[in-house]
Amino acid sequence: MPCTIGFGEQLSMDSSSVSSPGPMYFYLELLVWLIVPFCAIFAVHIYRQRNVYYKSGYKPITEDEKSVYPKGYKHFMCAPDSERPIALSKSGLASAAPHTVMKVFERAVKNFGPQVALKVERPEGTWVEWTWQAYYDETMTVARAFIHLGLKPFASVSIIGFNSPEWVIANMAAIAAGAKAAGIYATNSSEACKYIVEHSESEILVVENHAQLSKFLEIRDELPKLKAIIQWTGEIKEGVNVEGKTPVYTWKQLLDMGINNKASMQQTLQERIDAQKPGHCCTLIYTSGTTGNPKAVMISHDNCVWTASATFESNPHFGVCPDGEHIVSFLPLSHIAAQLCDIHTPLVQSGIYNIPFTVWFARPTALKGTLSITLKAARPTFFFAVPRVWEKISEAMVKKGAGTRGIKLWLLNWAKGLGLRNYEAMQLGSIGTSPPLFNVAKKLIHDKVRIALGLDRCHSAYTGAAPITLETLQFFGRLNINVLELYGMSECTGPTTVSTTNYFRAKSCGHPLNGMEVKIDHDSSRDKEGEGEICFRGRHIMMGYMNNVAKTEESIDSEGFLHSGDVGRLDEDGMLFITGRIKELLISAGGENIPPVPHEQNLKKECPAISNAMMVGDKRKFMSVLITLRTEPNADGTFTDILTGNAAKVSADSKTVAEAQKDPKWKAYIENGIKAANLKAVSRAARFSKYQILDGDFSVPGGELGPTLKLRRKVATANNMALIESLYA
Repeated sequence: MPCTIGFGEQLSMDSSSVSSPGPMYFYLELLVWLIVPFCAIFAVHIYRQRNVYYKSGYKPITEDEKSVYPKGYKHFMCAPDSERPIALSKSGLASAAPHTVMKVFERAVKNFGPQVALKVERPEGTWVEWTWQAYYDETMTVARAFIHLGLKPFASVSIIGFNSPEWVIANMAAIAAGAKAAGIYATNSSEACKYIVEHSESEILVVENHAQLSKFLEIRDELPKLKAIIQWTGEIKEGVNVEGKTPVYTWKQLLDMGINNKASMQQTLQERIDAQKPGHCCTLIYTSGTTGNPKAVMISHDNCVWTASATFESNPHFGVCPDGEHIVSFLPLSHIAAQLCDIHTPLVQSGIYNIPFTVWFARPTALKGTLSITLKAARPTFFFAVPRVWEKISEAMVKKGAGTRGIKLWLLNWAKGLGLRNYEAMQLGSIGTSPPLFNVAKKLIHDKVRIALGLDRCHSAYTGAAPITLETLQFFGRLNINVLELYGMSECTGPTTVSTTNYFRAKSCGHPLNGMEVKIDHDSSRDKEGEGEICFRGRHIMMGYMNNVAKTEESIDSEGFLHSGDVGRLDEDGMLFITGRIKELLISAGGENIPPVPHEQNLKKECPAISNAMMVGDKRKFMSVLITLRTEPNADGTFTDILTGNAAKVSADSKTVAEAQKDPKWKAYIENGIKAANLKAVSRAARFSKYQILDGDFSVPGGELGPTLKLRRKVATANNMALIESLYA
C-alpha cells in the first residue's frame, strides 16, 4: 500500500522497491527550509509594523465637561482692573482649580530650581544659561525695580525686540508687579509703537537695542505716562538721556536698582503677588490691525495657565523625553502662539505637571537662515512654526539635495515613497498599517534627515496661524516628519483645535481640546451646507478687548461664544476644516459670495513656483489674481528680483521676476495652472479670468504680510490698487 510523504513522492511498503530521491528533490527541500523561516520573519515584521500607530477615539465634550455659566454671568470685561469669575465645569479639565501665573512660577522653581530654564548664545557659539531659580530671582529683581520706577498695579509694561531671556523676564516681572505685559512687534513703525504704548497705559518701556529705542526718542514727550525706558542690549548712546525727558537705563542699571531697593520694595512686591486673582488680566496681545488701530486682547492668568494645561493634556508625548522638554523660541513673543509655547507651557509643565523644560532662544537672524543652527544645538522635543517657515526649510533641503545622484538618489526616493505611504497610513480613517520595510527606510534615511535638521528627538511638530499647503505637509511626511495643524486666535489664548500624532487628517486643524466647546454657526444665505462660522466657548476665551466694549460685543455673544470670523466644518470624527473667512469673502457683481483662500491654494498647488496668490474682484464682473514668485530674500525681510526654488526651474531663460514677466514659458506655466485650478472652482464666478505677476513678493516690511506671515489682504489690495484697476479697465 503506497503512502505519500514529502513533496508527493510515493513509497511502497515493500522495501525492495524503495528508491533514493534525486538531487533535484534535495535542493528543492533545502530551498523550502530557507524560505519558510524568511517568510515567518517577514510576517512578524509586518505584524509588528501594523500596530505601530494607535488611534485614540476622540470623544466630544459632555454636558458635565462644559463650563457652567450661572445666571447673570458676565461673559466679558473690558476694564484694565476688572476680575472675571472663572466658569468651572462639573467634571473634566475645565473643573480644575484656577491658578495665577506667579503661583505656577513659584511651583516650577520649587520643582526644578537648579535645572536650566533659559539658554541664549552670547556671543554666537557660547551658550549662557539661566536656571529656574536664576530666572525667578532675576524676575523678582526686575519687578522690584519696576515698582521703584513707579509702576502701578493694573498699568502696563511695553516690550519690543527679538526673543531673548530679557524679553521673557520683563514680561514675567510686569506680571509679578501686578501689571500687564504688552508686546510690540519688532517690525512696527514708530507711529504703531506709540499707539500701543499709549493705549496700553504703559508706564515702563523695555526695548532691545538702540535701533528699537530710536523709534521712541522723538515721541517720548507725547507719552506722559511713560516713566522709564530700559534698553537690554548695548550701551546707551551719548545724548539719549536729556534732562526733562523720560530717562533711559541699561539692563544692568535696572538690575542694580532692584537689588539696591530690595529691602524697601520686597514687601510691596509680595503684597502685589498675593493680591493677584486668576481672573485678573496679566497680558495684552495686540491684534495685527489689518484695518485701523489694533485691538488689545485681554488675557487673564487663568486663560494662560488653563490653556497651556489643555494643550499639555492633548499630547501623549509630553514628558516622555528623559531630560525633559526643549523648545526653540524664534516666533515673535508679542504673538499669542509664541507666548503660549515659549512662556506659559514651560511654566505649566514644570510647575503643575512636574516636567523639566528648557527654552532655547534663536539668533535674531533666525528667519534669514540661522534657525537651523539653533535647531541642531537645541534638538527641540516639540517645534512650532508658521507655514512659511516650513516652506523655507523644505526649499533649503531641496536646494541642498539637488546634486544627489546614483544609489543615494535611489535610496532617498525609495525611503520618501515609503515615508509618504506611512504618513497616509497614520491618518484617521486609513488602514493604520505601515508599509513593509518602512522601519528599514526609517533607520537608513529618515532618522539621518531628522538628525541633520536638529529634529531627531522632536515628538511633535506643529503649524498654524495661516493655511499650509498639502504639498508641504506631504514633503515632510515623506521624511517621516509629521507636521500637525492647529487652529486658534489671540482672542482664545491660542489653540482651540489641535491635531495629534495619533488622531489627525492632512489639512484638518484637529479636534477641540479638552474642556473647549466648538460650534458651527450656519448662515444659509452665506454658507454651504454643513459649513458656518466657527465659534468657541470655554476658559480659554479672552476677557475682552481693553477699553473697547463695542468691538467686544461684536466678538462675544450673549451666550459667551467667541465668533472667529472664519468659516469651517466639522467632519464625522470631530475634525475641524477651515474653508474660508467671512471678512475675506469676495462678492461678485452677480451677488455670489466667493471664498478666495481655497481657490488661491489650488493655484499654488498647480504652480509651486508661486510664492503668493491673491484673488481680487470684489463687486467686479469677474475674478482676477495677483501673483508673486519665489525669490531670494534681502536681509531686511524684503525680497530681491532673483528667482529661487521652484521658480528657478520654470524657464532657463528667466533668472529674475522681470524676465519671467516677459517669458512665454512662464506665460504658459501660469495659464496652465490657472486652467487646472479653475476646474476646481466652486462656481463659474469664482474662476480666475485675468492675472498679473507682481514685480516683488509680499513682505512684512511692505505691510502685505503680518508678523506671522499671514496675508493682509486689504493692505496688499491698497498697495496694488492701480494695477488692479488696470485689470478691469
